[in-house]
Amino acid sequence: FSLWAIARHDLARLVRPSRRALARGCGHRMSQDETGRSYAAIYAFSDETGQHEVVDQVHGASRQPPLDAMIELRYPQGRPDLARVPRPVLWLGIYALLLGLLAILAAKAAGVI
Repeated sequence: FSLWAIARHDLARLVRPSRRALARGCGHRMSQDETGRSYAAIYAFSDETGQHEVVDQVHGASRQPPLDAMIELRYPQGRPDLARVPRPVLWLGIYALLLGLLAILAAKAAGVI
């Protein structure tokens, strides 16, 4: 399920041309749980369809980047709501982990392990 939940948005990134946008850090969304506070940057940018705001998918312990910092975002053409900071190594690691777990579950179901 986790693999599907992530891949359904990334499929659009693979089949549509990629667009770039220069976005301005305009705030931070705070989350709090039993381990403490975390922050996700909010980016504002505009394209031919208008103004957009997106929340970063990666949370951190501090408010980074600072307000008004300019950051490059990438998104599939026609889907500015899917804009995110390019982090290819992070996403390759996440997919490798999920595919590895899927392989273990398949091997367990097949009786190999």
